[in-house]
Amino acid sequence: MKNRFIMNKFAILLLTGSATQAAIVRPLDEMKVLEAPIAQDALTRIKVQDDRILHVFGNAGEYVLETDDYQGQIFIRPTPSFEAVPSKAISLTLTTEAGYTQDLRLLPKKQVPEALILKINTDLDQELKNEKQALAPLFREEIEELIHACRENRIPLGYKEVPLDLETLQGPHLLVREIQGQKLHGLTYRIQNNTKEPLVLSEPELAKSLNLNTPLNALVALLISKKTLTPGEGTDVYVAARAN
Repeated sequence: MKNRFIMNKFAILLLTGSATQAAIVRPLDEMKVLEAPIAQDALTRIKVQDDRILHVFGNAGEYVLETDDYQGQIFIRPTPSFEAVPSKAISLTLTTEAGYTQDLRLLPKKQVPEALILKINTDLDQELKNEKQALAPLFREEIEELIHACRENRIPLGYKEVPLDLETLQGPHLLVREIQGQKLHGLTYRIQNNTKEPLVLSEPELAKSLNLNTPLNALVALLISKKTLTPGEGTDVYVAARAN
């Protein structure tokens, strides 16, 4: 009888230990208002995966809020007066330690509490970082330093050389070297005059023709080593462009 009791107790522990709270997972998106249901008469847990909630903004008269400072998560429940208003949503804004901001529209419903997990969308996060990087200010000194580095065939601090694709070996302008940093990348083109007439190069026309390899709106500086090429003569062109 004693052994049977132990076995039954062990089975109960297994059953209760395997039960987990249901969760709603939403990708964190600073550009949108995320909508999710919450329990009408119980606390709903909200957390940001791999981050901590730092501040909560909203109408305090609409909800009761409890915080877990150790885990960096919050628990929210509609106030009794708010429960009496059907089809009304709680508007909430969260900020996190990592610097994210998320607007929420929480819909109180008569249901079992389900945790709301906000998951960082790595693809969207990288896209937003790229947009912020594209808007980062550029200084004349860093552009000039990059052009000089290209001319001297060296790699400045914070840059790395990028392997060239086979497509770059196709004309009319040959990309022979590329170095890339966080804000800028430098490209060196080799231009050859294969005609029987002198070739005069100009920055505006060359910028348009280089658009095949470098988006024109990303180009910030262009230097031509020699603007007039005799038949069979070549020269190098150095380009500074925003990093993509």
